[in-house]
Amino acid sequence: MKKDLLKSVTGRILIESHRGAEGLAPENSWPGLKLGAKSGADFLEVDVQLSQDGVAFLRHNYTLPDGRWCFNLPWEELREIRIQDEPFPRLDDVLVWAKDEDVCLSLDLKVGFIPEESLTREVLRLLEYTKTQEHVMLISWDHVQLLQIKQTHPELTTRALMKGRLVEYADFLKHTQADAISISYGVTRAADVEQIHRAGVAVIMAEMWQPDFETVKNLGIDMVSWSDPNEAKRLLGQA
Repeated sequence: MKKDLLKSVTGRILIESHRGAEGLAPENSWPGLKLGAKSGADFLEVDVQLSQDGVAFLRHNYTLPDGRWCFNLPWEELREIRIQDEPFPRLDDVLVWAKDEDVCLSLDLKVGFIPEESLTREVLRLLEYTKTQEHVMLISWDHVQLLQIKQTHPELTTRALMKGRLVEYADFLKHTQADAISISYGVTRAADVEQIHRAGVAVIMAEMWQPDFETVKNLGIDMVSWSDPNEAKRLLGQA
């Protein structure tokens, strides 16, 4: 990974621009990606899905506005669809752009409802093809697939998404081997963050529904995900 994640190393809270920059432009769109990069965000978080014929592209919802499942449609059909007047970017194009612009991406792997490992295999292939391994952090709710990624590609940075408050974080992290973990807003305590840090793992606040940046600072969080990175920088005193 091109960037250190721990605040103890960086000396500040990193900012992840959520879904490209959904507070500034349509989510997971080229305008959002470019505005997120222009803002100076440390990471641009995007959602990655797989078409019926195996093309990886950016989209959060598994279904389209008309109810059709994205994974049931070939890329030739998906590429013609517009959401808020924007097409779905292909992941390979986004990876090349990120490398050229020296941007770091958080790739949220939308692995639900499709054959196990089908999306992760394609993402790993594209990372190798574009030589962008150092530009990405792979994140998922599927901790089994995250572990498989870490076991076969230990050089890659992974992040486990989770909800709720765990009784024992150290044991969970030992089994996932994740480099970072997204914790739940509202129930996570400073002692939890300290326990995670003792394992050498970074802590990300990723589902904060209001601009509660004081809590982010008080908990000792390493990185916060927010829809408008400019607002996050201002409220963190980093503008």
